[in-house]
Amino acid sequence: MSGRNIITRELSDSIRQCLGRKVKLTLKVLVKVETRGDKTENRVLAFASCRLFVLTAKVPTRVDQHFHYLDIQGIESRKPNQLCLTVCDRVYTYYTTHEENSSHEVDTMVLSLCTALKNIFPSVPLTRHIIRKVEIQPPKRMQQLEELERATLGGTRDMGPCGGFSTQYMCMCDYHALPYREEVAWDVDTIYLSHDTRELYLHDFDYLEQKDLIPIISALEYNTWFRKLRASHSKLSHEAIERILHVVSKSLSLEEIYLDNIGAKAEFANKLSLALLSNSNIPLQKLDLSHNPLEDKGAIHISNPIGRQAKGLSHLNLSHCGLTGKGVNMLAHSLSVNKYMCQTLTFLNLAGNSLRDDVNNLYNFLAQPNTLKTLDLSATECAIDALFGALLRGCTSSLAQLILSRNSFGSKKSREMLPSFKQYFTSTLALKTLTFSQCKLPSDALKNVLLGLACNENISEVDLDLSSNHLGATGAQILESCIHGVRCLAALDISDNGLETQLGPVVAAISKNKSIKKLNIGRNLNSIKSKHVYHVMEAVVQMIQEEDCVLESLFINDSRLKTDLHNLLNALGSNHCLQNLDISGNYMGDSGARLLAKALQINSKLQFISYDRNNVTLQGYSDIAYALQSNYSVKFLPFPVHDAMLCMKTAPERTENIMRRIQDILYRNVSPMKYSNGQAFRLQQGFLLSSTQQQVDRLVLQTGEVVRTLRRSGSDLGGSNSLQWVEGLIADADNSKQLISHLHDVVLRRDDAGNPIETKLHQLSSDLYTVISNNLQDTVESMVRSAQDKCPNVLSEEKVVNDIRTACLAKSQLSYQLVESAIVEQAGSVILNKVNEVNLAVASTVSDRVIDEVVESLSKTCKNLQSGEGPRKRASTGTEMGGRERGSSESSTRSERSDTVSQGDDTTSQKSDPSPLATPQLPKRKSLHGRKLRPQSVVAESLDSVSELPSSCGQLQHLGKARPRRVKTRAPTRPMGRADLVEEDHDISEGVDTFFRPGSSTPTTPLISPDSENSPRLLKYGSTSSVESSPHTGGGRTGSERGSIESLTRSDSLARSESDVTRDSPRPHTKSRDTEEEDEEEEEEVSLEEKSSHSVRSLIGRQANEGMAKRSPDMSARKASTSSSISYADDKSRSEEDGKEDSPPRKIAGLHKMGIGGNILAEMKKIQEKRTSFLPKDDEKDKEEKKESPSSNLLAGVRLRSTGLADSLMSPTNGFPRGSGGSKSPNCNRDSCIDTSGVAPELLVLLDKRRSTLTTNQLEELEETWVDGERGEDSLCPPLHRQTSHKHVLATDLSLEDVVNV
Repeated sequence: MSGRNIITRELSDSIRQCLGRKVKLTLKVLVKVETRGDKTENRVLAFASCRLFVLTAKVPTRVDQHFHYLDIQGIESRKPNQLCLTVCDRVYTYYTTHEENSSHEVDTMVLSLCTALKNIFPSVPLTRHIIRKVEIQPPKRMQQLEELERATLGGTRDMGPCGGFSTQYMCMCDYHALPYREEVAWDVDTIYLSHDTRELYLHDFDYLEQKDLIPIISALEYNTWFRKLRASHSKLSHEAIERILHVVSKSLSLEEIYLDNIGAKAEFANKLSLALLSNSNIPLQKLDLSHNPLEDKGAIHISNPIGRQAKGLSHLNLSHCGLTGKGVNMLAHSLSVNKYMCQTLTFLNLAGNSLRDDVNNLYNFLAQPNTLKTLDLSATECAIDALFGALLRGCTSSLAQLILSRNSFGSKKSREMLPSFKQYFTSTLALKTLTFSQCKLPSDALKNVLLGLACNENISEVDLDLSSNHLGATGAQILESCIHGVRCLAALDISDNGLETQLGPVVAAISKNKSIKKLNIGRNLNSIKSKHVYHVMEAVVQMIQEEDCVLESLFINDSRLKTDLHNLLNALGSNHCLQNLDISGNYMGDSGARLLAKALQINSKLQFISYDRNNVTLQGYSDIAYALQSNYSVKFLPFPVHDAMLCMKTAPERTENIMRRIQDILYRNVSPMKYSNGQAFRLQQGFLLSSTQQQVDRLVLQTGEVVRTLRRSGSDLGGSNSLQWVEGLIADADNSKQLISHLHDVVLRRDDAGNPIETKLHQLSSDLYTVISNNLQDTVESMVRSAQDKCPNVLSEEKVVNDIRTACLAKSQLSYQLVESAIVEQAGSVILNKVNEVNLAVASTVSDRVIDEVVESLSKTCKNLQSGEGPRKRASTGTEMGGRERGSSESSTRSERSDTVSQGDDTTSQKSDPSPLATPQLPKRKSLHGRKLRPQSVVAESLDSVSELPSSCGQLQHLGKARPRRVKTRAPTRPMGRADLVEEDHDISEGVDTFFRPGSSTPTTPLISPDSENSPRLLKYGSTSSVESSPHTGGGRTGSERGSIESLTRSDSLARSESDVTRDSPRPHTKSRDTEEEDEEEEEEVSLEEKSSHSVRSLIGRQANEGMAKRSPDMSARKASTSSSISYADDKSRSEEDGKEDSPPRKIAGLHKMGIGGNILAEMKKIQEKRTSFLPKDDEKDKEEKKESPSSNLLAGVRLRSTGLADSLMSPTNGFPRGSGGSKSPNCNRDSCIDTSGVAPELLVLLDKRRSTLTTNQLEELEETWVDGERGEDSLCPPLHRQTSHKHVLATDLSLEDVVNV
């Protein structure tokens, strides 16, 4: 009787009640257990799915012991009725109650135990992996176990989803006494299986507690489905980390381990190295321990198993681990020792570690021939020169990615780049990505990189990153000169380099490189002035508008362009190359969003647009949503988080609706759809007609008028045939304007008649449907036959097989509409859209060339007819054609020059005629680039004018200046200066030397108070000799000019005598309309003459006034004389005035009538004494000389250097009768007429040393101020004022600084 039969029913019920109904038992056996000495007790062994229970054989029973199958370390059976289990290093012996020679019950227990383990871990060998020791005697009893092993490992049994992970997870939950989470099993069995994912990512279960991760990790110990374990960026507990190490020591399938940023330290690296060393069967290929503070100690620990890895590693990432040269040297030594590493390692990342010290072992490993494809040494402070020497020897054949960002080139500024640096770029064979970001790249290094890549013909599609290197102007020049020759580049990043104004030429050079498809120029225009941004953006627009432009992606983000971005947005509408555009961070506002919307309405190429951080409001997003309704190419618009958040605060519902509309349209665009080519044709026609219609009409009108004139005059220059040819040319010109529409009609007629492409697509879909149907039928037959082979007994009846076949054929039917939609509508739409683009390009080329020929022929014909020659037809012989071709370039150059000149003339004419009623000029024929650019918006111009004022503008002009003036019928109502003295603008201070010559007659100067409203008129009138003696006039005047001036002076004397009468009787202070207009005109005319210095004016002008006051003739005699001659007082009166310097000046009769105060001499003397008080004190000898000097004028005796223009000067009183006193000729030399008696020695020394003209800077420093005099006590009129201009200072060679200092 077997032991099973001994177990009674009551005992079985008690066992079930004790263990619970959820525990499924596979076997219950009654055994004996040795206790003390030779005594034995009965026990019941209950085998469950993953645990062995030892219960008492009494009712009610209880659990005496229980073991998990994974705790069993060994199984022994040396006797037929003996079973020994080693559990946690402790041996438990059980004996069956059957006969001693029978081993049936023991073999059944061993087989039940092994079967339970194989059901949990079907793909792992039982012996030596799960149970380390299995010893059964005799060996033939192992036959059943071997068959079980072969059955499971051979794949004849189903392992379940993901290698039986759910069962293994349940086993591990039981092993760790943790609750079983059904959602974990469902996620793995469903999500992971559907994606065929072999990577277990702990982040998918981070919603659980840390203890719940333990069975999930443990399930990988004997799971062969998962090949990767990733625990990146997770804060794992100590228990979870220990289970990971245990998995590494047990697993037979883990190939990739990613433990980056889990907080592991050097101790973890030590345990991991021990785990790897203990498991020699692990097929580890990739190891990622980055962003863990391992330091050098951890690197030394981990280098030991790396050097002993049997099959080598392909991926090693130890970036940002706090390593130094010591740890890296140990690691590189292990890589060099392992003979497989040079053949297997393809990825090495040591970024963020300090390699400042010598790392010769690393260079030695890189110098060996290896298979590295990616090398990342960014932010390592490594020696670039030594690195490239090693790369040149060992990494030229396979290295594709070289990342060296945030490294400095050389420690000494004088160090030159080694030849190996350039030679590497010349000799590399597989380079695809080169990153030098934030390297402070020297100019020599940049030049070597570009020239090396330009000389390399073995590589292509290279991505070059030169961002954040502060290249500046020097780097921009190198880029401009070298980048167009680097034909291996596919992507270029020059963002954040401070190129500023130099970015325009760099972009122009990049446009010549037809291999660059991706360009990043962002963050280069943040500190540039707005007036320079226009030229940069114009270069960008020119680049993307070129016909052969291949650029697909343009990044111009974070540049703060604002309204300067409008030019680029206007050019997007007709652009046919860009697919990706990033304009985020430019603050373009709603005006920019509106321009972007306009461009999207006609653009058919853009697929990706990033436009966040642009201060766009709901109005801008509404415009974009409206524009996207007519756009079928844009498929991805990143959600504008920053701008949308601001909109959500003001109008959340409206914002949500607009954003939903945009997303719905993008979803529509993702679905393949064919769009009509009519829009593209009409768009191109609009480009052509908008720029050529007016020009062609003008040329046709001119040519037709010439032909009609020739016919009316009866002249036949070229014969009737020639005129008929001209008329035919005019007809061709009319037809050419609508040529592109006719070409579109040609395409439409072909489509209406039956497009052969669509016909072929329909035929192809029909043929494909037939092939698919036949393939499905054959597949059904194959499946039925396979089922018959596997289950011949069940499918032995023909009826069952036919039913299965019929059901399968019904389910395997595929609709013809589906095939036709996939071929004709989806694939066909893409093909037909490309065909339409080609048709448009061909039609545009034909129409553009025909219109160019029409314009050229009409221009030449019209010119020939107007010049009297007959119309010339095109050359027909080969020689003439060759001559025409040779002259085409010259003619095109001349035409371009003429266009430029004409455009300049138009601009000039428009500027000269600011009237709003002026007729606009007809535009010239624009180039293809100009035709495709949308004009600037009025709103944009207004924004520009408000945001930034122009730096310089032209002089304003009075539109009604030239209209006739009404005749004056009465004199002015207030005291005025002489407005009709001189017609031309002259400086009043020119000719001051006349006042310094004793005995010479002086012209009468208009006397006006600076407080008067007519005071600016004083600038307009002055001595006529100043016009003749000014160095800017280029010489003396002609006789007619002199005569006019003399006559003008005589008439002025008469007017002056009449005005004296009116000044005696004051009138009410009123201002007529004509007077106001004259004041405005005169203020505008003299605005440029108010550029003199206050100090020079006060010094020279006051002395001149004093000299004139001392030398003025008797005013009563001047009133009586009609000739207005001026004479000085007699010598006696002058000597009395000179001798009485301290006495108050006498009042000259008649002087008050001219507006001069009676005590003017006293006022001038006070001012002179005040200025001379700043001079150094003279010695006694100088004081005596000053007392003896009869002259009291400071500059009366100054001897000035001759300028060579004295002979051409004439006195303004040359035409007047001389006084009795007599005066020297006005043409005399100043050197001979001026003495230096009574002049301060300091001034004479300065005049001798510093006789030079004023510089430009000195002229700009002069303040435009008036010289305000002091009103006399007894005077009723303001004092006399004079102004000294720059012309006088230049004419006399008097230095401004010398005079001011004195």
